[in-house]
Amino acid sequence: MSSTQKPNPPGKPEKKVDPWSITGHLLSGMVLYGGLGWLIDKWAGTSNVFAPLGVIFGLAAGLYLTFRQLSVLERQEREALLRSRRELADQAADAVRDRQQDSHDRQDQHDPHDR
Repeated sequence: MSSTQKPNPPGKPEKKVDPWSITGHLLSGMVLYGGLGWLIDKWAGTSNVFAPLGVIFGLAAGLYLTFRQLSVLERQEREALLRSRRELADQAADAVRDRQQDSHDRQDQHDPHDR
């Protein structure tokens, strides 16, 4: 990630990854699905079969949400890099066009056939 943040185009809010959100996804998934597994264990009369499965499923769900969030951030950074490259290419093309126009104008001013 870059340390400088550029303003985002209107209508597209920039998403940021917060380490606390990653921790929250992992812990809340484990607690939620582990708790559901524990409730199923109590309801079904089994002894700790669904609680560990729920914790593992919750961890997997938290990891999925984290990777999805990171992929969105990566895509945004890639698009910002492409936009900046296009802007630089456009600026370079404009500079070359201006130089060519200036040199063409100078040649027209000093053309000996016009006299």
